Amino acid sequence: MRYIIGVDLGGTQLRAALADEQGRLYDELRVRTAADEGSGAVIDQITACVAQVRAALPAGANLLGIGIGAPGPLDPFEGVVLNPPNIPGWEHVPLRAIMADRTGLPVELGNDANAAALGEWMFGAGRGRRNLVYVTISTGIGGGVIADGRLLLGYRGAAAEVGLHIIDPVGLHYWEQLASGTALGRAAAEAMPDDPASLLHGLASPETVGGADVARAAAAGDPLALQLMDREGELLGLGLVNMLHLFAPEQILLGGSVVLHNPGLIERARQVIVARGHAIYQGVPIELAALGDRAGILGAVALFLHMREGRA
Repeated sequence: MRYIIGVDLGGTQLRAALADEQGRLYDELRVRTAADEGSGAVIDQITACVAQVRAALPAGANLLGIGIGAPGPLDPFEGVVLNPPNIPGWEHVPLRAIMADRTGLPVELGNDANAAALGEWMFGAGRGRRNLVYVTISTGIGGGVIADGRLLLGYRGAAAEVGLHIIDPVGLHYWEQLASGTALGRAAAEAMPDDPASLLHGLASPETVGGADVARAAAAGDPLALQLMDREGELLGLGLVNMLHLFAPEQILLGGSVVLHNPGLIERARQVIVARGHAIYQGVPIELAALGDRAGILGAVALFLHMREGRA
């Protein structure tokens, strides 16, 4: 049997796992990312995690290589992490070459959102599709696009930064500035002073309120929170209309904490698609992604398989 080591590099958590080509996980390791100690310390962590997972490889098994999903911006063709905002101290770090040199294995590096899209396509809810859009809505909004059976990469691998398209022509706001979990908390903070009776005041102050607080208050029937969640679903739907018109997917998959914890947002988004979308897209399924917590690590595995196939 052939195996791949997947590495999911996040700003707070680093994960590594051994998996086979069918996406079955056999050994997994999680550590807190030493992000404040700079790139050298984090690369040492990655090296140690890979070595520990590699030691669990069955005797005689074939280890194909390592897939690494990391925060962007990065260049997957050159294998270089450019300057990700949530892991400071990384400036044009040739992570692929470093890890290949340290391990003696082929290494593929890709944007974490693109990796998650590949994971859903190969191992999750997108299996069997040739065209899909994956969107993750949490602190920000990211995603990836599978077009005609290939990951859409574009110039320097920077395609499909879906959270950065503008949906407010007056304020020139990006989609993620309006519809992310961070944006939901910000909208609540702006609205709370005008509604002293809102249940939100019992959960947080305007300075600390977050999207999760809004969801809790909405679940309890708070009118302000329900209004905010309705607006969140509308803004989500507007962005998805653009995804449909731009990429013509057979399916849209949604991941990230905002929708995973509030699946009712999808129905509100569908209403917007019915009202604003072209008729040809009305039957496109808008569904929850399936991999959940495994999206990053299985995405890294899928990234390796997909990119190596492209290099063959």
